[in-house]
Amino acid sequence: MKFHPERDQLTLELHARPIRPARAPLRISHLAFGTGEHGGERDFEDLVALCRKYGKPEPSAEMKHFTANLGPFTVKWERHTEFSTYTFLRSESFDAPFEETVFDLLPAEWTEAKFGEVLVAVHLAVSERTDTAPDANRLSRWFDGNEVFANLMEKERVEIYSDLRTHDDGFGRMYLRAGDLGPELLGQTVQRVLELATYWRLALLSLPIARASSPKLERIERGLAKIAAELAEADPERTDESLLDPLAQLSAELETIIADSSYRYRASTAYFEIVESRLRQLGAVSFNGYIHLFDYLMRRIDPALRTCWSVQSRQEAISKRASRLSSLLRTGIEVKVERQNRDLLDSMNRRAAQSLAIQRTVEGLSVVAISYYAVNLLKYLLDGMVKSGLIAIDTTITSAALLPVLVVALWFFLHRLTRRALKKPDGK
Repeated sequence: MKFHPERDQLTLELHARPIRPARAPLRISHLAFGTGEHGGERDFEDLVALCRKYGKPEPSAEMKHFTANLGPFTVKWERHTEFSTYTFLRSESFDAPFEETVFDLLPAEWTEAKFGEVLVAVHLAVSERTDTAPDANRLSRWFDGNEVFANLMEKERVEIYSDLRTHDDGFGRMYLRAGDLGPELLGQTVQRVLELATYWRLALLSLPIARASSPKLERIERGLAKIAAELAEADPERTDESLLDPLAQLSAELETIIADSSYRYRASTAYFEIVESRLRQLGAVSFNGYIHLFDYLMRRIDPALRTCWSVQSRQEAISKRASRLSSLLRTGIEVKVERQNRDLLDSMNRRAAQSLAIQRTVEGLSVVAISYYAVNLLKYLLDGMVKSGLIAIDTTITSAALLPVLVVALWFFLHRLTRRALKKPDGK
């Protein structure tokens, strides 16, 4: 059988982001670095350097994900379109989940030289649900006195706590108590929580762009409104050409804003869809009177993204408005050009008619002038023939008699020459 060349690659895509089984207790430090679409090579070099540091086998260049036990911890690396994630895991018991973290075990020279800007940094501690549930005092110590949000998920078998804040070390904190899930299901839950922590931040990357674009769009809108008002006034002293330069400048500014933000808005929409999907999969419900962690999260993410989508729609509407104004101005200019062309053609037709009248007048005068010289020449010829004895006639009477014939012949001859000269190249 002949298989499609992409068949095996598509099958492998199902396993591109494998779920790592997990067992509590477990500490995790999760980071996402913004690498851009062309920073994959440098990020891969950082991963290779980390493996060399601990004397472990290096990943191959074509890999999109890699997991290795480096000794003190396990590293899980994934490459995405515009960012990469590092998840450092260490199985160990703990009393205070965030006093010692897996990130503290990383070589300082590697973290200082790591390529890419940190987009997400989260410490996640996982304990068994058979342990004593944390009371308010313990949670306050763990989360530096901040208000703690919590909920149940995975059919109420998992508790999750977080303050949704960045602490002094630059990391957020999440604490998870898991019941009897099994390693595979617990690993899947941990991965979904980490993906949720990553993608909600990535979804909000367009919010600063939207906020910065709003005053620029307002200024462009006012400029377009001013041009539309001037166009509607129909001032005879104003020319449409005088409005083209400011309209072109506003349109160029608008296109620059759209070019700088359109990709970010589309990416935010895609990331937000992933966030919603992970929330549905986790099935979070309220827990012990705590403010619902994920409901609180969505309470801010949803209006923020609606702001971004509103700015995106506003950009598109302004772009269409600028296009309509440009079409109106071009139409007005084209009408004026057509009117000028019509006047020019009328002027050319009048000049052609005048030229034809002059040509006909000249033609008549030419017949008279040529006839005069022709009669004189004929008379000279007849006088010579009479004096030589070849003929015996009165040359004056003969010339007078032949004059009408000569005039008609010359007029006919010149008229034909004129008609031939005035004929079109196609002979019509």
